[in-house]
Amino acid sequence: MSTTVYNPRKAWLALLGGGVIYFVNAACQYKVPPIMIDLMQALNLTISQGGWLMSIMSLLGLILAIPAGFIIIKLGCKWATVLTAAVTLLGSLIGTFANSFGIMMLSRSLEGVGLGLVSVVSLAVVSTFFPPEKRGVPNGIIMALYTTSFFMMMNVATPITSVFQWQGLWWFCNILSIISVFAAYFFIPNKTDEPIFEDPQGSKSSEKIKFGKLLKSGSLWAVALTFIGFNIGYYGITTYMPTYLVEDVNISQASANLAVSWNAIAGLPGVLIAGYLLDRIGIKNRKLIPAFAMLILAVCYFFAFKVTSVGSATFLLIFVGFICCFVPPSLYTIGPDIIPNTAYASMIIAIVTLGQNLGMTLGPLVVGYTVEASNSWAACSIPIAVLALIGAVLCFMVKTKPSTN
Repeated sequence: MSTTVYNPRKAWLALLGGGVIYFVNAACQYKVPPIMIDLMQALNLTISQGGWLMSIMSLLGLILAIPAGFIIIKLGCKWATVLTAAVTLLGSLIGTFANSFGIMMLSRSLEGVGLGLVSVVSLAVVSTFFPPEKRGVPNGIIMALYTTSFFMMMNVATPITSVFQWQGLWWFCNILSIISVFAAYFFIPNKTDEPIFEDPQGSKSSEKIKFGKLLKSGSLWAVALTFIGFNIGYYGITTYMPTYLVEDVNISQASANLAVSWNAIAGLPGVLIAGYLLDRIGIKNRKLIPAFAMLILAVCYFFAFKVTSVGSATFLLIFVGFICCFVPPSLYTIGPDIIPNTAYASMIIAIVTLGQNLGMTLGPLVVGYTVEASNSWAACSIPIAVLALIGAVLCFMVKTKPSTN
């Protein structure tokens, strides 16, 4: 029997179950960038094929973002999260034994299925078990898990690979994936125990979804488009920055990975501060946080592939890491505010994730193919900066309290 009462203990345990797979899927995603050169040599890949090992995950995530919303509606948060963890585990296991680009692409595709589900299910846990006024901090924590996972992979990849070859990194993620399956199963309540919250205008989450309302919401699509522009720059940079630093700045792979990892650790205070502000700035003003962050990032993206020393690269990556982490938790918190009815939460998060994954898909491809075509890393600067600027403008246009009629 569903309850309308917010239960903090159940909510935070559910967050733990949904957060573990978010951490693990991010680790699986970032197996490639810190050892891309090793993979290129072991599997005889070109630089654009290396980019595809990142983009194929995002492409499958893009395709499955909307279906993920329906899966949550049908199965509930618990079993949708268990499914996400199981598919991620299967993909990682297949990749462990890959000996060609084709098999590795199959592996990454399955991990991409997990990616298509993970953002929706993890953020749906927040919107399902926490009332609207308490979602900022939990969403910030989810994003903090992502940045922590990114930092971890950038620093454990080289030591593990030096001892166990590249397959050792895959086995490491296999173990983490097994843990995520059990965490989802034991910590997230069943669908019958999910709470029902009333929205500020009195409608309940049991109301039937009107999909026309979703499709006609300009603010919702503005949030999704902002995520596209953000991630094209962010994933283009984080995928290729280790390779850029090795090839153009002439530093070791370990030093390059360490420099890029600071991008992630700098984001930890960013996501926590963002979560704090989102809960206190007021629902109408939440859009200002990603808007100003995107303006700053437009400048940073312009200079990303123009740094000439490990010191300047580290400084830029630390600053970008801090600013970047104000964007995802803000967009995921703002999304459900646009139509303040929890019946729509899963589908809204799915649409926001659609934008996120499209940007993740395009980022490595935009940078990789631009570099190959121009033979210049700096050629990527203008397009990724302009897209970030457009995202800032779109954020200012978002309206977070339309009528629910």
